[in-house]
Amino acid sequence: MAIAAPRRRSISASHARVRELGWTPTYFESEPRYPTRYKIPRTTGRDPMRQIMGDYLNMQLEKDDRVFGGLDAGVRAGLPNTAPLRFHEAIKPFVTNIAGGEAGALRCMSLLIDAIPDNELRNAYYVQMLDEQRHTGLMMALYRWYTKHLSEPVGWNAGHRATGRSFVNMGGFNIFGQFMTGDPIQAAVCTQVVIETGFTNTIAVALPDVAARNGDFAMPTMMNSIQSDEARHINNGYATLLYLLQEPENIPRLEQDITQMYWVSHCNVDTGVGVLCEYATKDRSEEESWLEKFDRWMMEDYYRSYVSNLSKLGINISEDIFKRARQRIVDGQCHAAAIGAYSYWPFQWFKQDALDERDFEWFENKYPGWYARWGRFWEELRHAKYPDERKIVGGLALEEAGALCWTCQNGCYHKEDRRHRVVDDYTRFYCSPECKWIDETNPGRYIGDRMWEEYYHGWEYSEIVRDLGYVRPDGKTLMGQPHVELDPAKQWTLDDIKACGDHMESNNFLMAQKMGLPWKPRPHGFFDAKNGNGTNIVIPSAEDAIQHTSSWRSGNGSHWSPEQWEQTLAAHG
Repeated sequence: MAIAAPRRRSISASHARVRELGWTPTYFESEPRYPTRYKIPRTTGRDPMRQIMGDYLNMQLEKDDRVFGGLDAGVRAGLPNTAPLRFHEAIKPFVTNIAGGEAGALRCMSLLIDAIPDNELRNAYYVQMLDEQRHTGLMMALYRWYTKHLSEPVGWNAGHRATGRSFVNMGGFNIFGQFMTGDPIQAAVCTQVVIETGFTNTIAVALPDVAARNGDFAMPTMMNSIQSDEARHINNGYATLLYLLQEPENIPRLEQDITQMYWVSHCNVDTGVGVLCEYATKDRSEEESWLEKFDRWMMEDYYRSYVSNLSKLGINISEDIFKRARQRIVDGQCHAAAIGAYSYWPFQWFKQDALDERDFEWFENKYPGWYARWGRFWEELRHAKYPDERKIVGGLALEEAGALCWTCQNGCYHKEDRRHRVVDDYTRFYCSPECKWIDETNPGRYIGDRMWEEYYHGWEYSEIVRDLGYVRPDGKTLMGQPHVELDPAKQWTLDDIKACGDHMESNNFLMAQKMGLPWKPRPHGFFDAKNGNGTNIVIPSAEDAIQHTSSWRSGNGSHWSPEQWEQTLAAHG
């Protein structure tokens, strides 16, 4: 007699049991660990995907098998080094930043689970939390795969150590820090509604397409698997909005948070990914410029297909903020940022390849007048890329960048947009009125030692490199180079850098000095508790630190207490 197969409980019935698994105790009134300024509705929310853990885990296991099987097959087929070294060097900070971003998104889900007392939504956030953990592991695995199999592993081994020390990484981690600081629902707006709904189109689709064009199959394999989960996260973000909109007083808060989180994300993501798409590639068959990609993915796919339709729910986001972002790209945001990054090549842990005639032709075709405005820097760089020239090209970059923005940590590239204000006898510069508005309306969010150049103001270049630790195992050759050639005779060393005689000058200090505004120096060697020659520096007492530096200010412009200073110094000492 045949045995009947057990009946499987329906997904709807299984998911309905989630509501019965209450997470909040009823025998006392608990207070949220992460308070929010939003009004939390008393009615229930809806989990849009109704994910059941058994089905979810089987699905993710299948996806992981395909990803790692593909990477293993690629190694056997000899594919790791088919992409040009220019591309693989340029994506080193990108892979590091994305791994940190996924970890930040994971942290955001824990904030949401605490802030929103709805069991069905908590189930959705819990599943997304597992997604973010998976994504963090995937990016770390990709990082390890590149380190193990590429012809130039040096630099890959330094990426995570460089996280808080690198000029380019600090900008990336500034945006991913938005995922887990401040109001938990504001953090969720940035994570789910802005980054995952809008910017993953360029991060996980447009850039991997450039990678594939350059012969790198590993990044598209990994990023497409990650992007397949983002549809679920987009739905979670929409469910969060619907839940909050049950209280009308949340509407103006949502409008402000979506606008602000979009702007600060634009400053970092549009700039960074735009530079990678156009300046890291050796393949010039690409027909779309970064401006055209922005129009396709951000203006059409994100704003017109998603953001503008939020008005049906009562959330009205002006198109002006998107047009402002687009105009900054038209005005050369990415080109100026590329020059800024390339001019600081000694302080990077990856190589940067100078442009050639083929690149010039492509840029001039896509951006008429590009060579007249930006060509001089690239001509100088490619003719001074070897150490026997004894020249570090950077003057034009300083001229274009201006000060560093306090809020987004990018250069203040657009002179007509530059703003500033004085907080606690220290001048904060901003790249735009929007960044100034964001800082003013989020007290306590943007604090601490935020300006990379100020750490090393007045230092000689080789001492900065030594302090950062961006030196190859021989103890003298720099990790960063203004070319990607591997000939040992063409590599810059600490002695070569020192022979140039250049010293770091903070643009923020120069700008404040020029305008007669207050500015206070930072304690040198903050990163490693060492000064430029490698000897230990003296950590100031709490009272001396408060007296001589404006570091680690609280959001209202006052200094931290001596006790807070002692804790901070102990943590970094």
